[in-house]
Amino acid sequence: MSEYRNKEYIESMSLIKLSDDKKEKMISDLTKISPIRKEGMMKKRLGVKKTAILVAACIMVFGVTATATGIATGVVSHNKPDTRTGNFGDLEKLEQQAGLDITAVESFSNGYEFDHMEVGESTTQDDSFNDIQSYMGISMQYIKENEPYVAIYMDPIDMVSGDASEDAMASRKVGDVDVYYSCDEYLFVPVSEADVLTDEEKDRDANDPHFFISVGSDERETRMSSTVSFVMGDVYYCILSFDTSMSADEMMDMAEEIINAR
Repeated sequence: MSEYRNKEYIESMSLIKLSDDKKEKMISDLTKISPIRKEGMMKKRLGVKKTAILVAACIMVFGVTATATGIATGVVSHNKPDTRTGNFGDLEKLEQQAGLDITAVESFSNGYEFDHMEVGESTTQDDSFNDIQSYMGISMQYIKENEPYVAIYMDPIDMVSGDASEDAMASRKVGDVDVYYSCDEYLFVPVSEADVLTDEEKDRDANDPHFFISVGSDERETRMSSTVSFVMGDVYYCILSFDTSMSADEMMDMAEEIINAR
């Protein structure tokens, strides 16, 4: 845990009303989403854009996280607790706080309905945990009965690097906007299993751009992360859902509804 004990981590942890050991366990669980840095595994693929997606997912659930990007920088993020609201009409206020001009819908034709939204603050760091640049984004969560939640994250495009088209599994053109879909498999393993991965798992991690191994879970498990991303104006949008039954077309339909709401 020593590498995470920086100023942002300490300040963020102080906002969570849990015992110290519970906070440490929470961070341990959250950082299992970070790429493992053993034997060079994962470093080649997980760029700032994909890390931003997973960091945002952690923020949505827990309110705080610190994670390594695997490309010589890091991101420390936390929510602004006083910005969380279940009133869709508050969007303009959040836009003013985050300095973003976004497009959003209150409900989708597939049945997903707005639940809540909030402003998140992020700071990029170098390998020595020196702050580089801070920025704010907006996250929104949508729910549908008996289905996994869908989160939408919106960040300033100049803070999100990488090419979403590079490993996209499907794409669509909506007017002048390019929409990209990807579904990634994450194998979470306990620390005790980090040295006993199979050759097949190691080979997939080395060669499959949609397979990732992360260490730190209580037990071995696999999660599927489905994402749709696009850029509109000066904002990068990412629609995310874990273990969803929605197809690529269904998720890109959601993106299309947002784009057409401009």
